[in-house]
Amino acid sequence: MRKSIFVIMALTFAVCSCTQKKDLASHVIIIGLDGWGTWCMEKGETPFIREKMQEGSWTFNKRTVLPSISGANWAAMMNGTPVESSGITNNDPFPTFKPLYLTEHNAQPTFFHLMAQQRPDMEKGIVCEWGDFLNYADTLCLDYYERIPHASEHPDSIVEASVKYIKEKQPALCFIHIDALDHMGHSFGQGSDEYYAELPLVDDRVRRIVEGVKEAGFYDDCIIMITSDHGHEGKNHGGHSQLEIETPFVIWGKGIKKNHEITGTLIQYDIAATIAKIFNLDIPQSWRGKPIEVFE
Repeated sequence: MRKSIFVIMALTFAVCSCTQKKDLASHVIIIGLDGWGTWCMEKGETPFIREKMQEGSWTFNKRTVLPSISGANWAAMMNGTPVESSGITNNDPFPTFKPLYLTEHNAQPTFFHLMAQQRPDMEKGIVCEWGDFLNYADTLCLDYYERIPHASEHPDSIVEASVKYIKEKQPALCFIHIDALDHMGHSFGQGSDEYYAELPLVDDRVRRIVEGVKEAGFYDDCIIMITSDHGHEGKNHGGHSQLEIETPFVIWGKGIKKNHEITGTLIQYDIAATIAKIFNLDIPQSWRGKPIEVFE
């Protein structure tokens, strides 16, 4: 009788093991370029980003949520919901109105929260230049976070801190925020010489972070995304113009279609749904995003 029970348990475990979905990749690195609008890609110098477009999937038509400001859009990427649900309508740390759903931390259910609840063994962290970025991530769910102070005075610090974290902790999920382009847009304006001069420098920072992933040894089991929160019109953003609401998006790595232009609808909160798909996370009913159709 005892032997029969052991056989049944073994068969049950085998069936469960076979039906459990395997993650599409073991690591995801998201690199967010604040203020990177589609308008700059026609003549902007971004050799590394363009190389990765050919190695993966891309679009110049990703849409912001409205208003086209940083807080609402970085939040939507992480919490998978439109502004009408999240209540995050500006750069303040607290919602403008009561959200439709909050976690036990009295915060939005971001993909970091889902991982903390469903995959607590997985390392997850943020390295950012804009301190308020952390307001939208639910830091209680993070294993690590670091804000880079005085980023404009030490532009290489974001690369050094990101690569250090990636090599030492080999995170399953890391979100890196780079603020330089937004700073140039506000200071000198959309289409300015100063903005275009900064663009290849940012492109090279992205390259060096990716080199750090390769040196960490998990590049072949990784998916990397480059995304943005908004563009600019003049020195500002927050409105409804195409210059403000259209941003590029690039994704490449394990299992991602190569040399593929994304032609379907892509909105900020679809990024959260894509992260959930990669790691087989159950999503809350409040989410509205759909996984981006880029998988082979």
